[in-house]
Formats: sequence, structure tokens, C-alpha cells
Amino acid sequence: MAKKIRDEYERLVAKSVRGMTVDGEDAAKYLLYYHPTPESFKQMTRVEKKRLAFSSMRLDRFLAAVELGQLVARSYPPVLGHAYSSVELGAAMIEHFTGSENEQVAVAYTDVHNEIVALKTLFLGGRSECSLYPDQIFKEALLNSASGLVLIHNHPSGQVQPSKQDLAFAKRLERGGRILGIAVLDFLIVGRKHYYSWREQQVSPEK
Repeated sequence: MAKKIRDEYERLVAKSVRGMTVDGEDAAKYLLYYHPTPESFKQMTRVEKKRLAFSSMRLDRFLAAVELGQLVARSYPPVLGHAYSSVELGAAMIEHFTGSENEQVAVAYTDVHNEIVALKTLFLGGRSECSLYPDQIFKEALLNSASGLVLIHNHPSGQVQPSKQDLAFAKRLERGGRILGIAVLDFLIVGRKHYYSWREQQVSPEK
């Protein structure tokens, strides 16, 4: 299966950039040399994207089309299932946030059976911080008739350890949830390849 995916990736790259060049070199050969797999291409740095876009207007349009495809893919909930499966949800959210260079906060809302009924990206921030507002989080919970929620926060740096601000917000959110009868089931921090789960670490936001 891996070879089939790689062959299809090489075919699509060659087809998409046919006739384009990078510094006088065939663009397909260049891209496949430096990014031989879809995973490698997905992790292309912003600096390299800018350099490629500067080298050719056609490549700039190609990269824009790729980013559009990634945005569309992230626009749909990547997982609807049991919220207690932090392994599955964490892995899905790593994929969901792949390519994002800004901090974002998504919230998975659950019903009385802890099944995810909605996944909302509520806050967008910069490269190192993102402002959060509990009232907006709980407003969406009420609109979706949710009984619980999982807060998911990405760290574009790749580091998944919670900051003091992360911990303080989680405590504040859990207190608000108790008042409204909405359980904060987990708090995930997502990096490029790993995630941090409060539930897996058996750490309560109150500790």
C-alpha cells in the first residue's frame, strides 16, 4: 500500500508541475528529490514555500492550490466517535492541524454517551499564542446540546507540554463546566507528530 501511495504521489507531482522549473531544474525532479513522500511535502517549511513561489508564478499557483486542498480537508471533522479514545482523537487532530503555522483551538462536543456530535475550530491565533474565551466555548456547547467537551489546542512549534497559561485556562474551563453541567472530558495539546492528553497522563485540571 505504501508503494502504491508513493507512486501515485510521484505521478501527481509530475503532472501538476509539468513544464515548470526551479532554478533552471525540472520542478518535479526538484520536489521529489527534496520531498520524496507526501508526508515530507506536507511538512515543507514556510521559507521554502516562499522561495518556490518566488521562482515561478506558476509554482506559486500550484502551492496555493495545495494549500486550498489542505484547507478543504481540514474543514470537515476528521473523526466522529467516542471521546474517551484519546489515542484516536489525538492522532486525528495531528492530521487535522498538519500544515497550520498558527495556533488554533478546536473543541469536540459530545452527547450523553460521550459520542462526538460536533467539532468546531473556535479560535485562531499567531505563531505562539491564541486568545481563548470560555463563554464562546460554552455557547457552542449549548447550541449543540452537548453534555461534554474536549478542548484541543495545537502548538505549531511541535512541543506538546502544556504552558502555565494552558493549565490555568483548563482549570477555569472545568470550573465553568461544573456550573453549567458540561463535563470537560479531556484537554489535548497537538504537535507535529505527538500529542499530550490530560486523561492519558491521569492529570486533572484541578491539580
